[in-house]
Amino acid sequence: MELEDALQELDDALRRNEVITVFCSCTISYSGRAESELGEGERVIVIKQDNTVLVHQPTDSTPVNYMKDGSSIELSHDDDRLVLESRNLADKDYLQVEISDVVSLSAAKLQDGRSLQLVGTEEDMSDMIRDNPDEIGSWFTPVSREEHTAYGFMDVFGYDDEGRFVIVECKRYTAGVSAVQQLRRYVEKVQALKGVGDAKTRGVIAAPDVASNAKDMLQDWSYEHARVEPPNRQERFREKQQSLSDF
Repeated sequence: MELEDALQELDDALRRNEVITVFCSCTISYSGRAESELGEGERVIVIKQDNTVLVHQPTDSTPVNYMKDGSSIELSHDDDRLVLESRNLADKDYLQVEISDVVSLSAAKLQDGRSLQLVGTEEDMSDMIRDNPDEIGSWFTPVSREEHTAYGFMDVFGYDDEGRFVIVECKRYTAGVSAVQQLRRYVEKVQALKGVGDAKTRGVIAAPDVASNAKDMLQDWSYEHARVEPPNRQERFREKQQSLSDF
């Protein structure tokens, strides 16, 4: 693509407030959080509708340079190069991209009002345990989740088949020492509120695994580990999916 044509298309797309992708050869200069120079190379430039600018190399998911939303963008044609300048006055950031060759340029107006929703969170785990108490054990009866205390929210609170209070702390990854310490604070708070001792309470870490030093702490305080995996919504799709053996 001729640089003059690319300049015109870029300018038009910016005026239309579109998302732009440019596959090109370029050099990059940056000044702001640090000073950097990047020599000639083939890269992908993404300009979003809020004027966020991302520069990607052919590998790696992290942009090699970027400018935050709200930055100003100016275009010019200097000798044999198309020059893109992005400035963020508030952050004192400046990015200059000098493009020597444009392989491809595309632009489109996009609409997306959705917010990212995480699945398999600790809140999802506590909901799952409340609805399926056997995840902890057949002896467990949940009473509430996200029970408030001075130290935060207990993930799940209930009692066992002998009437002992049970406090469950959920961790979606391997539970460490801090998780066990947090559980201990919850157990001690329940003991103080209910006027009972260790014989009337049980502390449980619900997690896929527990770190070795945290296991020692669990044993020292006579707490338990229930091996619980965070719920995965993708399972319902896998259940419907057929394999070669089904045919």
